[in-house]
Amino acid sequence: MKHLRNILVLVVLLALLGASQPAFVRAAEMPVVSDAAPGSVIDTNAGVTTVSPKSVLTYPFDVTIPISSYVYTADSYTMTAGKYVQGYLGNSGGHYVYMTVVDSSTLQPLSNEVTFTVEGTTQTLWTNTTGTTKYVKVRFGASALVRVHATGNLIFGWF
Repeated sequence: MKHLRNILVLVVLLALLGASQPAFVRAAEMPVVSDAAPGSVIDTNAGVTTVSPKSVLTYPFDVTIPISSYVYTADSYTMTAGKYVQGYLGNSGGHYVYMTVVDSSTLQPLSNEVTFTVEGTTQTLWTNTTGTTKYVKVRFGASALVRVHATGNLIFGWF
């Protein structure tokens, strides 16, 4: 929230200079693959200027989940307060896949296990409402008596 005022001032200044959609980039959090939404949306037709900053970073995953065990993302992700993470399951060979957000150092769950029963679906895994920055990994599990190869994306965003 402390950055919201600075962003609002910047957006208003850019709007006065004729810029219609400024883009905000956090160099410290550049993803392997980026699917960035517009930096902000300004609706001047509503009578009141509304600013809704949105940023989205997409990281692909390609994991093989062992039988009766878990696998974790190799990378840790920084989740500042208010940031959320969603999982998109692209392919799992028709098997159910479970995703859980865990603390990267202790591997203790920060969220409930989210079940993906259908390929091609996106679900929210966790929103950081702790008020502090957390370093996380995503844990994958499957309900199969065979190894499951799963692919998709982890989508991190903030408001």
